[in-house]
Amino acid sequence: MKIIRESRLIESLHYGHAFNAPGTSGGYMFDCDERGVVDVAKLNPEARKNYERCLSGEFVHDAPYVETFRHTYREPAIGLCDCGTEVELGRFTNTCDGCDRDYNSAGQMLAPREQWGEETGEHWSDVARIK
Repeated sequence: MKIIRESRLIESLHYGHAFNAPGTSGGYMFDCDERGVVDVAKLNPEARKNYERCLSGEFVHDAPYVETFRHTYREPAIGLCDCGTEVELGRFTNTCDGCDRDYNSAGQMLAPREQWGEETGEHWSDVARIK
């Protein structure tokens, strides 16, 4: 198998224009860009009313702020099977849809399933977590 895309770490950022409600640990938050600009046209009518009330100070008294949320995840590698089919290598065992060959997460071809567990007495379904 040839690796055609290495595994990579993906980080996405999401921003919220936040308003704290007085006397509570809660408040309001609206999706925004990194500068705190809310796309009001994307808000539903109730959210738009709440946003306007927050801006006017009716719902909140503290100054608004922009909160940043980071979401990080690993995107698995993709390999090209000997049969020409792309295989996502995101699990312990990864099966090619084109020819049913099995690969590990590094793209190494595994022995045929009928040989799995010979040394340990396991059934291949134990290894593949199939019952």
